[in-house]
Amino acid sequence: MLRITLLAAAAGLAGCASTADMQAMRESPSYHQGYGDGCATGTEEDKSFSTKMTRDAYSFDNDPAYRTGWRQGYLECGDRTPRDNDGGRITGERNEF
Repeated sequence: MLRITLLAAAAGLAGCASTADMQAMRESPSYHQGYGDGCATGTEEDKSFSTKMTRDAYSFDNDPAYRTGWRQGYLECGDRTPRDNDGGRITGERNEF
């Protein structure tokens, strides 16, 4: 019984930690830079015949905050259709970009 209680408590704390981590990530300057670059790319795609992509390849590959910001900006600024679920693309659970 003690084991189950400890597992439940650990699971609850893990949920809080990931929320705090996400909040800290969104406050990061690299998140904001990535968001701006992703938004610029998404907005460009709305224009006819535009192939312009704004993205720092090194930061996208190595900085989770930049990558998450870029994906969030791209999704929010580029595709104007509402989405209920991003399918894990923002946090990198799916690697489409």
